[in-house]
Amino acid sequence: EAEEATMINGRVVTAIVLRRSMSTALGRIVGGLVVGLVLSFPWPTPADLLPPLTPASIRTHHEALVAISTRAGGLESGIRLNQAGGEAAEYLRRGYETAGLRNVRLEEFHPNRWWPEAYELTLLGNGGGSEDVPIGAFPLWHCEGADNLELEVVHVGFGTSGEFRGVDVKGKAVLVEMKRILHFIASHRYTDALERAREKGAAAVILAETRVDSPNGNPVGSAGKIEAGKAKTAELFPLPVFSIGKSDGQKLRARLDAGPIRVRMNLAYSLGPTRAVNVVGELPGNGKIDEYVVVGGHYDSWFDGAIDNLGSQASLLEMARHFASVPRDRRDRTLIFVSIFGHELGNDEMGHAAFVQQHPELRGKITCFVNIDGSGSWGWEEKGDSGEILPTGREDKGGIFATSWALAAIAHEAVYAHAEGSWGQYPLNSLVADLQGPIGDSGYPCLLLISKHIYYHSTLDTLDRIAPEQVYRRTLMNIQVIQDILDSAEGYLTGVDTNPNRAPGSADTRQTDLSPDDLPANPRPW
Repeated sequence: EAEEATMINGRVVTAIVLRRSMSTALGRIVGGLVVGLVLSFPWPTPADLLPPLTPASIRTHHEALVAISTRAGGLESGIRLNQAGGEAAEYLRRGYETAGLRNVRLEEFHPNRWWPEAYELTLLGNGGGSEDVPIGAFPLWHCEGADNLELEVVHVGFGTSGEFRGVDVKGKAVLVEMKRILHFIASHRYTDALERAREKGAAAVILAETRVDSPNGNPVGSAGKIEAGKAKTAELFPLPVFSIGKSDGQKLRARLDAGPIRVRMNLAYSLGPTRAVNVVGELPGNGKIDEYVVVGGHYDSWFDGAIDNLGSQASLLEMARHFASVPRDRRDRTLIFVSIFGHELGNDEMGHAAFVQQHPELRGKITCFVNIDGSGSWGWEEKGDSGEILPTGREDKGGIFATSWALAAIAHEAVYAHAEGSWGQYPLNSLVADLQGPIGDSGYPCLLLISKHIYYHSTLDTLDRIAPEQVYRRTLMNIQVIQDILDSAEGYLTGVDTNPNRAPGSADTRQTDLSPDDLPANPRPW
C-alpha cells in the first residue's frame, strides 16, 4: 500500500509536474502571441485617449471667456485693468495646467492704470424748445479729462489737412469722421486728425464712426512705457477724446447743417500704478535643437471681445492641449505658450514689453513667434462708400503677416488646407497686432494669420458673429503651422529671416530666403 501510495503519489506528482510544464510552455506560446498582438495592434496614443479637439471644445472656452468679459455690462464690459482681467488670467492659468503644460505661471508687471471713473457727452438744447440730448460716448484711453466743459462743435470730415483748412477750431470740439481701413486701422491715424486738432488749438475731439453704430475702444496717449517691470511716467493726450457710434454722428452732423451746436463734456479719470500678469506655460523639447517656438496673443479686450481676442485665447488653450499630448521625444524645440495682457492699451506700456524684458535668454533663439489673433468670423463689408454694412455670407477675409517668405510658405500651405474664405499676403515685416513694438523690435522671426470683421473694437464684437467651426478651422490651421515650424531644420528659419531688428550675432547664420515666386500655389483660387 505504501509503495502503491508512493507510485500513486509519484504519478500524481509527475502528472502535476507535466501539467506545470505544459502550462508553462503554453503560457510562453500564448504570452508571445499576446505580446506580438499588443505590439502590432494600433492601440490609442495618449492624444487619442484625450477628449477630441472639436468646435465644441473650443467654444466652451470661448463662451467662458466672453462671460467674464461681459459681466460688467454695456460699455463697462471688457477685460482690462479691472476685475475681469484678474478672472480671465486665472481661467487661462487653470486652462494651461489642465491642458498639460509645464511650469505654468503668472508673470507680473506693474503698469500705470488710467481709468475713466465717470464720463458724459451731451448735445445741448438751443434754448428754442430743443432739449439736451445724451450721446452714447466712450472715452479713448489715456487722454485728459473734462470738467463740465461746454464747447461749440465744428466738423472737419476725416480730418485731412484740406478738411481742416479754413475751419476755426480753436477752443472748440472738433467732430472727426472715422472708419477702419482693412477693418482694423483707424483712419484718423492716417490723416493725423487728432494731432492736427491739438496743434490748431482745439479743446476736445469727437470721433464719429461712419460704419458701425457703436462707440469704439482705443488708446490715444501713453500710460508710460514698461521698463524693468514698471511703468514710466504716463504721457496723456492733452485733450479729452470721445468715440461715438454712427447714428449719433449723423445726429450731430444733421444739427450742424441746421446751425451752430454745442456739447457738454465730462470726463473724470484716475491714474496710478497697478498689477497685471502674462500667463505662461511650457512644453520642453527633447534637447536636439536649442531653439524656442513661442505661441501667444493678447487676452485683454474692449467690450465683449469675441473676435478680438477671446476666440484666439480659447483656441490657444486647445492648441496647448493638443501639443501637450504629443510625446516629448517628438518635439525637437521647446514650445512656449503665452497669453499677454495689454495690447489694447499699448504694447509698449503693457505685457508685450514685460515679456521681452523678462526673457532675455530667448533673444536670438526664437525660431518663430506665432501670433494668435483674430481667429475667424463671418464677414461684413461696407456697400461702396455708403456707410451701409452688408453680410458677405462667407468667412471674413484673412491676412498673412510674416518676416520671411519661408514662414509665409508654411502659412500658405496651412491656409490652403483649412481656409474657406479669401486670404491675402502682406509685404514682409508689416508687423501688426501683438507683433508691433517690443515683440517685433526684439528681432524675433514672426508669423501671424489674422482676420478682423468690421465690428472689431466695438460693442457689436459679439459671440453670435462667430461660428464654432470658424475658430476650429483656424485652430487646425495654426496647429499645422506650429508643427511645421517645430519640424523645420535647425537654424533655417532664423537664418532666412528678414526682420530688420534681427538679433545680434545671428548674421553669420544668414541663409537665402525663398522668393514670392516660391510660395505654394492655391489649389482652389478664391
